[in-house]
Amino acid sequence: MRQPKINASIIPSSKRAAQGMVNGLDLKAMKYVIELGPGTGVMTDILAEQLPSNCKILLIELEKEFIAPLQKKYDHRFEVVNCSASCLEDLLNERHISQVDLVISGLPFTLPEDVKKPLYSTLQKLTEGGTCMRWFTYFPFLMKKHYKQFPFKKSCFVGWNFPPMWIYTVN
Repeated sequence: MRQPKINASIIPSSKRAAQGMVNGLDLKAMKYVIELGPGTGVMTDILAEQLPSNCKILLIELEKEFIAPLQKKYDHRFEVVNCSASCLEDLLNERHISQVDLVISGLPFTLPEDVKKPLYSTLQKLTEGGTCMRWFTYFPFLMKKHYKQFPFKKSCFVGWNFPPMWIYTVN
């Protein structure tokens, strides 16, 4: 409630919403996954359950209070980084990662321009190279103008979540 532009909901997403984020994806074939804004880890739990043991998962979280719980909760496949999502390209370069199978985003579309511009540029390069990107929103009519450079489509609607959410995908 203190930071509505950073945390769009006052309660974590539902397990049904988390499952909706990965429905239709072949997670067992994935080698490298990124989650932007994992927060309390509701979406991350699904990744931990369904991704193979040889998959690496990079969690990028800005809020310091979420870092230690995320690091304790997940196994060796997960790397938790406390920084802005705007640093995504640098993080990938530092790790010599050129191919990403999936980017899941829990970030709001109301990001400041100094974050949005480098992040969206990196996401566009990734998706043009075949990366699947999934994100959700509570306000699709407002979100669409922020993602207009991406060829997105609606994946599903999750009514069993508070608030209800729409999930979108590229690739």
